[in-house]
Amino acid sequence: MPSLIAWLDSTPAEQKAARELIAMFNDKESRDELGIGPIRDAFSDLLFPGTSVLQTRARYYLFIPWCYMANNVTRQAGPTHRTKGRANERALIKALHGSSSQDKAGLIGARAGVNVRNLPSDIYWTGMLRYGVREHRGSIGALTLPSSGAEGATELTQRSPAEWNRTVPPAPQGFPDRVEEAFAMTAEEASWLKERIVTSTQDTVLAHLLEQDQPIAQDSLAPWYAVSESKFEELHHARMFSSVMQGAALLYNLLIAERFQEHGLAEDDSDRPAEFRERLTEWHQELRATSEGALRTWDLERMWVITKGSNPNIQRRAQEFVNSWVNGLRTATDTADDSVLRALVEEREKRKGAQSRLKNEKMLAAWSGESGTGRLTYRWGTVKTIVNDIQNGLDRAGA
Repeated sequence: MPSLIAWLDSTPAEQKAARELIAMFNDKESRDELGIGPIRDAFSDLLFPGTSVLQTRARYYLFIPWCYMANNVTRQAGPTHRTKGRANERALIKALHGSSSQDKAGLIGARAGVNVRNLPSDIYWTGMLRYGVREHRGSIGALTLPSSGAEGATELTQRSPAEWNRTVPPAPQGFPDRVEEAFAMTAEEASWLKERIVTSTQDTVLAHLLEQDQPIAQDSLAPWYAVSESKFEELHHARMFSSVMQGAALLYNLLIAERFQEHGLAEDDSDRPAEFRERLTEWHQELRATSEGALRTWDLERMWVITKGSNPNIQRRAQEFVNSWVNGLRTATDTADDSVLRALVEEREKRKGAQSRLKNEKMLAAWSGESGTGRLTYRWGTVKTIVNDIQNGLDRAGA
């Protein structure tokens, strides 16, 4: 029986979490087999507030208010206002498809076209509120038009600024039916968005990156290669957490690969257990070479204070698993065959009950050969694109 995810009425935050969960199922490097997602997300929100893995380009932070501040929308209220605004979002998809720009990467609706289920306003909602792009926290169109008195100019000045930031730069001529520049921001747009993000996320790595006024190298693999972790305590803990938990993910895959082979489920001659043993050994050697001293002195209690300050709902069992894993690593010499570490990961997998691959042969048979082995980078791909879009726009001022 196929798995189903029902779409229920929920808060924007819950909807965002559900969309990100679905996206992560499509990315084998991001699957959260060990239940550490809430800790990862706490770090992501601390380092890069307002972002999500679904965000693709910075200019959507202007496209969206433009769609709802257009003349054919702002004179409407309630469901009509929302419907017409969403129609503009779909018209934007068509316009971007037809743009002469060579840079269309990150186009929402690139494959599904105007019938895409999640529109930009769904995906960027949290960021729009965090950065003050949208001032009214209720749903789009929730504000009512004046019931009496002058209409026209009065409603424009009373409602639209209350829903959206008063200083949003003007839309280009012909929007949303024509957007020739696609995702290339003007200097004015880039400067405005930079100011919004920096002022609303002060003292974060995201604000720091924007204040550097430099692009991030495309081959930068993680935030700690672009920003010194000595500047941000949470970045140090995020790097340590990423480093040590990749080993747990590799050991998880080794255990599953061994069980997979024992049950005769392999369909080719590949030796997956041997491959994961080798990767686990390489990871452990790198960890000891680069972070052995830091691992010994890493203040886990301080990490929990920081992450729980962002997400108080981190579960006690997840915390206990991470503590035990780190303490085990501090003395382990062979992670692949360390009985304590293997037992820890096995026990963590068993929390899934009947869905555990160590208990359920159907679930074991459905294993793709690798799951969730990528290193945690906390939405770094999204952040690089957003920051570089803004920086490229600012650079156009001097072009």
